[in-house]
Amino acid sequence: MRGKNQLKFLLPTLRERERYIAFKIISEEPVVYEDIEQAIWNVALDFFGEHGVSKMSMYVIKSLYDIERQIGVVRCNNKSVSQVISCLGLISRLGDTRVIFKILKVSGTIKGLKL
Repeated sequence: MRGKNQLKFLLPTLRERERYIAFKIISEEPVVYEDIEQAIWNVALDFFGEHGVSKMSMYVIKSLYDIERQIGVVRCNNKSVSQVISCLGLISRLGDTRVIFKILKVSGTIKGLKL
């Protein structure tokens, strides 16, 4: 029996299915995580607006960003994978540094990315 203060969990059939998008940044200089996160959010908000971004359930995972290899991961729901990939493709500059985002793999689990 549940107590009054326990949280109610969603059934698995009602939860959003997540996708993880691994990307590599090709740039002239090393890029820090904060610049990447800010650029992704700014482009997404400019292109899709606040309502569109809220439907994506997008999140840039800080713990999986490798500054030496310039590899990172973005989480989103399964319906907005193509929208997030298009956001990454729209980013051409981070500050004064020219960058290219290369999509490595899309997976349903972090383990499936094999970073």
